[in-house]
Amino acid sequence: MVIRVDRLGFAYTPDRFAVRNLEFEVGRGEVFGLLGRNGAGKTTTVRLLTTLLPPTEGTAYLWGKELRACGRAERARMGVVLQSESLDFVTVERNLTLYAFLWGVPREAAKSRAEEMLALFELDGVRDRKPWALSGGERRRFQVARELMHEMELLFLDEPTVGLDALTRQRILGYLAARARDGLSIVFTTHLLQEADQLCHRIGVMQDGRLRAHGPPAEIKRRYRGARSVEAEFERPLTPSEVAELRSTLEREGRELRLVTLELGTLVFQAANAEDLVATLARWAHARGVDLERISVREATLEEAFVTLVSEEAPSPPVGAGAGR
Repeated sequence: MVIRVDRLGFAYTPDRFAVRNLEFEVGRGEVFGLLGRNGAGKTTTVRLLTTLLPPTEGTAYLWGKELRACGRAERARMGVVLQSESLDFVTVERNLTLYAFLWGVPREAAKSRAEEMLALFELDGVRDRKPWALSGGERRRFQVARELMHEMELLFLDEPTVGLDALTRQRILGYLAARARDGLSIVFTTHLLQEADQLCHRIGVMQDGRLRAHGPPAEIKRRYRGARSVEAEFERPLTPSEVAELRSTLEREGRELRLVTLELGTLVFQAANAEDLVATLARWAHARGVDLERISVREATLEEAFVTLVSEEAPSPPVGAGAGR
């Protein structure tokens, strides 16, 4: 186990907690995502696990070693990209090779890795600029590229794709997924829920400093917004009597049904038995002589689950525990 968190907490004052009672694990080659609104405690959690903050309650273990006992040896095995910037006054390219040198990367390997990072993060055109002269998006790409210049076993990424365009995000996420397949463990915070769904093997949803739920994204979606969405368009507007009849049919046969739209020629609903209701809908339309122009079934999204979770007042138990993919 790379990380084991045991009732970890941090308080600014005795009655003002930033995070409290956190419990989760991260295995080798696993990407664990921390989701939450601003102020939920994600960045504080990263700072605790990277030994930048001492816990005020509970503890965590890095490679089996208690957090308070971790030092230079453990920090050498990890990489950290925080939201705060640390920029130097040498060029982007020189920055990358110097950073690799500090981590003991051989000269030729550092040059090769720098070229790889400059291409991956689209920094080749600004390699001779100073980091402070870059745009906001370029600076963020540079920060992540610099941290990836050395080999590590554990990588912390705090909002790494903020300010990046969609194509660059996808390329970087693909690179991180490949590194994880090679054994790199990643703790990843983001506001972009689609990223978490794409990259993370498990996620933890934080609210008010506590972990509201954690588990595989599919499990989170099933539990907190398990109903799939169905959208249908009819060839013509339905009459009031047809609307009433169709509504009654769906309500009678649907499970966890939520009608979003049923008016004119459009129907949108969510249901746990969406596939069964699609067949019911097709039979109803055929019997009434109303053609269906389009019908589609959409999976529940992580964003829907997240909104449901953070909108609930009462804490919910974790979806799942332990490492796993």
